[in-house]
Amino acid sequence: MTEEYYTWREFEATVADERILWAGKPGLESWDALDPATRLLAEGMSARPGPRVLDLRCGTGICGALAARRGALVTLCDDNLVAVEAARRTLALNGLTGQVIHGDGAIQPCKGSESSEVCFDLVLLDTPRGREWVRHLLGVAAHALRPGGKLLLAGPNRGGIKGFMEDAREIVGPCEVARIKAGHRLAVAEKSGQPGVANHRSPSRDGQVCEATVRGRTIRFITRPGVFSHGELDAGTRALIETMVIRPGEVVLDLGCGCGIIGAVAAQAARQAILVDCSAAALEASRATLELNKATAHTQVIASDCASAVRDMRFDVVVTNPPFHQGLGVEFHVAQQFVRDAAEVLLEGGGRLILVANRFIRYERTMRDLFAKVLTLYEDRRFQVLEAVRR
Repeated sequence: MTEEYYTWREFEATVADERILWAGKPGLESWDALDPATRLLAEGMSARPGPRVLDLRCGTGICGALAARRGALVTLCDDNLVAVEAARRTLALNGLTGQVIHGDGAIQPCKGSESSEVCFDLVLLDTPRGREWVRHLLGVAAHALRPGGKLLLAGPNRGGIKGFMEDAREIVGPCEVARIKAGHRLAVAEKSGQPGVANHRSPSRDGQVCEATVRGRTIRFITRPGVFSHGELDAGTRALIETMVIRPGEVVLDLGCGCGIIGAVAAQAARQAILVDCSAAALEASRATLELNKATAHTQVIASDCASAVRDMRFDVVVTNPPFHQGLGVEFHVAQQFVRDAAEVLLEGGGRLILVANRFIRYERTMRDLFAKVLTLYEDRRFQVLEAVRR
């Protein structure tokens, strides 16, 4: 089962009357099917989309590959490390090239430009969940576009696309619906050059400093748009921190570190703490949280698809609040892989996985298949903290 998650597959579809191949695997939204928003973006691009195209949430890379095939110099970005690898593979499958970046697209100026401004002709945005994150990405798009450049944004009606269009008018410029299909909308915004439009401001790279009282002391942490539970400490993470026991001298893995607060607390007792996440925004937030708490001496933050980047290391403790949302839906491939990977990287004969989960999510069966014993350390009406001990 461990290798099944990490196995890449190849898919094929006809999009905008063009045959396209793409690479996908679990851990990525719409990895094995063509998302309606992706189809709308692909169909909304012209036959010649412009010399420079930026795909801000590239997913499997389908739209970027189509733009490259039509002659554009493409830059594909995604917050998800799995999407970045998928985009690289998709370009290669179709014999195409482009720049692929793990991040949100707030990147270098165009090559040959004398100014510090980037100058894309077209930006594509498959809108994510969360209005603050969308507003941040719209700021990135506005900063990246040349005056008169176009932004195509698409998303499900129930995901808030109408509100995102209002934000696009404020941040980018005039924005109108171009197409409605399968419960999704495609909108087109044109970068305004009028004074007072917010698109002249560069998007902020700073996170928000938050505080939470945990274990009788105040802990500060950094959150950013796109990071789980942006702006506050969620109740599940609080329960995990209050319950977990880290012994002096232990080596700890914070699996899916998010804002980094679990790893920062663990580092106070541990000999070493390694924090991993697939999200570029989470990695930035975690590094900032560790610096804020003066916890950088014996810590490391690593980009990783589940625990793949540290599979050759061994840990005394793995702590995690596994993710189970993808887009507007619920999906457990990643969360279940967290449990399987923890069993692989923990030391034999006593290595411990400490996991917090909503009560309705049942991890116990997978954990009992892989670990010698599973205990419930804490539970309330919403959450439970489980500890599993390595065989």
